[in-house]
Amino acid sequence: MEELGLFRGDTVLLKGKKRKDTVCIVLADEECEDTRIRCNRVVRNNLRVRLGDVISVSACPNIQYGKRIHVLPFSEDLEGLAANSDLFNIYLRPYFLEAYRYVVPLPFLPLISFLALTSSDCISILF
Repeated sequence: MEELGLFRGDTVLLKGKKRKDTVCIVLADEECEDTRIRCNRVVRNNLRVRLGDVISVSACPNIQYGKRIHVLPFSEDLEGLAANSDLFNIYLRPYFLEAYRYVVPLPFLPLISFLALTSSDCISILF
């Protein structure tokens, strides 16, 4: 971390295979070697890499915090849910509350809840 000039809480851009990238928060780990990084399975899936693959790390200091996100659920994911169920409190609030989530407007935003896996269309993000 010292060689890259990164500190705890900084944002970094990780680039993997097939031009896939994601943004992560830096945390120090004394058990990990200086030439390696530790990332979870979700990050590895986003980068399309496996354990032992090479990824590039670069500082990304100009990440803006979003104020509002417009999400539209797919109709096939609403089948079987009660008509009066509050989708915001069930799916979106636990996903975004107290967490830094890197969101880009893509045609697919998977949200995992205690009930099921649902997918939504991310329409727009307001900064």
